[in-house]
Amino acid sequence: MGQGPFEIERRYLVRVVAGLWGRLGEGHAFRQGYVRTGDPSVRIRVGEPRGPVLTLKSGKGVRRTEVETVVPQEVAEGLLEASGKRIIEKVRYPVGPWEVDRFEGPLEGLTLLEIELTHEDDIIPPPPEGVEVMREVTDDKHFTSSYLARMKKKEQKQLVQELYGKRGR
Repeated sequence: MGQGPFEIERRYLVRVVAGLWGRLGEGHAFRQGYVRTGDPSVRIRVGEPRGPVLTLKSGKGVRRTEVETVVPQEVAEGLLEASGKRIIEKVRYPVGPWEVDRFEGPLEGLTLLEIELTHEDDIIPPPPEGVEVMREVTDDKHFTSSYLARMKKKEQKQLVQELYGKRGR
């Protein structure tokens, strides 16, 4: 996490060499439900090693306000239910200072690369080997999980097709 109630993060749309997935291990599977999308967003995430996490995020760009707390499983289940169809699933693979997020379900094929920073002007290390950066999407709201979660399944599938075409991720 970033310092204090902030998260300082850069995000990139990427394509991953197919053989890399097997070398990354199992990763951490997350299910994220959005009780509220937009700004601020209210998210429940299950799959965290520390337990279900309720997160409030607001702002845009590299530095955003982020407040989170671990909640009991029964609270998480209620919040997931309250999220309705605004749920996304992804597997996160830690690779050095980076995190590679491989989306599942209707967003399968979408892959984002993230790095959390201490300061907004930190030098960004090169991406992991086998990860091709297509473009930075830190300032593009269309690549926030909150925005992706509120898209209809058909729109999610179309987005992945438009981004990657038939070449895959």
